Amino acid sequence: MNALIRRIFDICLLRAGPQDLPDSSFLLRFALIGYILSGLLIASNNQDLGTAALLVAVDVALITCLLFMLLWARGLNHRYRQTLTAVLGTGIVLELVSWPILSWQSYNIAQPGVTNSLMFSSLLLWAWLFWNILVLGHILRNTLSTQLMIGIGLAMLYLFLSFNISRILIGGQAG
Repeated sequence: MNALIRRIFDICLLRAGPQDLPDSSFLLRFALIGYILSGLLIASNNQDLGTAALLVAVDVALITCLLFMLLWARGLNHRYRQTLTAVLGTGIVLELVSWPILSWQSYNIAQPGVTNSLMFSSLLLWAWLFWNILVLGHILRNTLSTQLMIGIGLAMLYLFLSFNISRILIGGQAG
């Protein structure tokens, strides 16, 4: 298990790809449960549990469906399980990294006159967003055997769709 966790971290650091993970239904289910739990932890930071659960469910449905359609269109269905495991596994790591930053930013927003701290936490969130896009783009590049910029473009498309669907679901207050 330690080797698998290290491999997920290697993917986050762009040193490995989804092809370096075992093609395992068990590992995929494990990553899915972890992704759902970490997603609930993050989403419940500023949403009630019901809304958080809806947002996580929509996110999981969106990424699984978009990934399936993308791989199906390219005739690469055999890569689906490893790719989805990589996306969910790295998603757990990235969400857990963002949790203290989001908590710190929420605290800063509630405190009047802490603009420097708020600005720094916002910069960290931007850096985290770029890292998230880069990791997802890296996974898609490896899966589709394409250029990194195409993977990054697809990652940005997913994040755009995810953000807008979430915004619609919670009445224009996603953030």
